[in-house]
Amino acid sequence: MKQKYESDMTPKEKWQAEFEKLRGMSLGEKAGYLWTYYKVWFFILVVFVVVIWQGVQIYHNMQREELLSVGVFDAELDTVDGQEAFKNDLLELLGTGDENEVIAIDTALSSDEDSASAMKRATVIGAGTLDVMICGEELYDSYDAQGAFTDWKEILGEEYEKYESCFTDGKLDLSRSTRWDSYGIVSYEPVYAGAFVKSENTDALRQFAEYYLSYAE
Repeated sequence: MKQKYESDMTPKEKWQAEFEKLRGMSLGEKAGYLWTYYKVWFFILVVFVVVIWQGVQIYHNMQREELLSVGVFDAELDTVDGQEAFKNDLLELLGTGDENEVIAIDTALSSDEDSASAMKRATVIGAGTLDVMICGEELYDSYDAQGAFTDWKEILGEEYEKYESCFTDGKLDLSRSTRWDSYGIVSYEPVYAGAFVKSENTDALRQFAEYYLSYAE
């Protein structure tokens, strides 16, 4: 009779009956009861939230316009302000003011030869998403020998001669730029910037080079 009576209940009455059952239970009993009879709905809710979250992330990524991607190796700890200034300078230099424009800067890269550092380095560079790499001489030379970088002469064109004194054997030395030094992101010298051959942001790379070379001592 009880089952028949419940089957005749309206949805609202069924929910009210459930609440009455739960009201008389302890916290542990409530948790057990809800898990036993409603765990399917919990799973559905979790899946729904995950799907919505992923959809929002995909939408934001589709709207995102990456102006330049920079990898800075062996960055000093506690240089958040300098990194923010670096990013803001590039955004002002390359951007139009659109809120979806971003500058991607990865300062968690290391030239160390331990397996974790080497694996991350290989993964990030191998992905081909970086436009420019900022690092010390030894690491620069190792990638340059593999043909990883575009000649700055090709990027700067006729302007190369104007800044030629800031290059060492064709390598752009950022440590000669007072603007770069003002960030304090790295402590080593020289600081070389290599433009990856896979990058299609040639115009952005040219502006990047000209901006920092214009502050050369």
